[in-house]
Amino acid sequence: MSLNKFRNDLMKNNFSLAVLAVLLAILVWSIISMTQYPSVQKTIANIPVSTDITDSVAESNGLSVISCNIEEVTVELLGSRTTVGNLNNENLVAYIDADSVSSSGTKNLTIKVRSTSGVPFEVKSVTPSSATVVFDKMDTREFPVMAKIPNVTVVEGKAINSDDVTCEPDVVRITGPSAQLDKIAKVYAVSNKTNSLDTSYVLPSDEVQLYTEDGSIIEQSSLIKLSTANFSINIPVRTQKTVPLTVGITNAPSTFDQSCIKFVLSADSVVLATNNSSTELPQNLEIGKVALSDLTPDFTKTFSLSSVLGENSELINMSDLETVTVSIDSEGLGTMDLTLDKSRITTSNIPDSSYTYSVMTSKLPITVVGPEDVIGDITAEDIVGDVNLLNAEITTDQITLPVTFSCLKHDNVWIVTNARVTIERTKAEATTTAPAEN
Repeated sequence: MSLNKFRNDLMKNNFSLAVLAVLLAILVWSIISMTQYPSVQKTIANIPVSTDITDSVAESNGLSVISCNIEEVTVELLGSRTTVGNLNNENLVAYIDADSVSSSGTKNLTIKVRSTSGVPFEVKSVTPSSATVVFDKMDTREFPVMAKIPNVTVVEGKAINSDDVTCEPDVVRITGPSAQLDKIAKVYAVSNKTNSLDTSYVLPSDEVQLYTEDGSIIEQSSLIKLSTANFSINIPVRTQKTVPLTVGITNAPSTFDQSCIKFVLSADSVVLATNNSSTELPQNLEIGKVALSDLTPDFTKTFSLSSVLGENSELINMSDLETVTVSIDSEGLGTMDLTLDKSRITTSNIPDSSYTYSVMTSKLPITVVGPEDVIGDITAEDIVGDVNLLNAEITTDQITLPVTFSCLKHDNVWIVTNARVTIERTKAEATTTAPAEN
């Protein structure tokens, strides 16, 4: 046998013996570890905390987990090497114990750990050991939906009444924790698009905003579910115009210059609108009529715009104006009290020629109003009165009727009085024709 061959055989035998020795050492160590040290301790971090409460007492009471302040825990386990050694944060689950929860509110609950494969072990510690969990009942409620269009404007002569802007659908069902639903006071479908409109238009909504009673916006959590987030916003655009207000005068003689009376109005104009494109807005709006005989220097009267426009009118009051108070400019006006004899009063438009109509009131007190520079020259002889029988309802032989007065000398003087005259009706005598002579 050569020297080289002997050396090679010896090295091979030594290597085999070394491998065998290592294997025997491992076997001996395993036997000693399992007999002398059967349990080991292991720390596992980043184990996710589950908030699934299926089949728990909390779920049976209709409760849901709204929030949990712990997301992950670290656990120290004690068990046999063969079982604990294969555990990690992927086959372990941390969970909250909800079997003691029977009502909504904030609870402090113990965090427990289990394996997904049912491997037995002893939990030495869980860090953190408990979690603050909020429970509430899930509910579904229906809310009306209003529109919000902050960037929509109209061209000149047009207007949008926010009360007429509607949403389709006009209600939304919202599902979420009862405590969160209790905070919702208003729901808005919002379009943030920029538009300048001259006619009615429909915009799609961009988002839905929830508000509290005091106008604070509510941040929507993942627990809030809406039946729909898509709304059509209908925007009716109206024709609009600023219209001057006027006052009419009744029972004035044809010779009277009505422009001499200067009315003072608490508002000179009103903004009117119409949804009907074929409806023409007036050049002015007469808010009412006043009898000339009522216009004393201290005259005042209040008119309602809603009464003027009427409930079924196509004209819409866009101003924040409900009533208008009317008076007259009395600067430079004077008054004079006179007594008018019945000979200065006549009747006109006699309805039945078979009767005669006579003024029975012998004296009638009147007040003359006019410019101070002419009022002093007025006498009773300058005033005449007329009782118009055209529309009078005459059912008896004596009736009381108003008188329309006029001044013969001036067209800017008028008479005010609350007095009326009594008219008597008598049967006219029949006219007989004498027989012709032969």
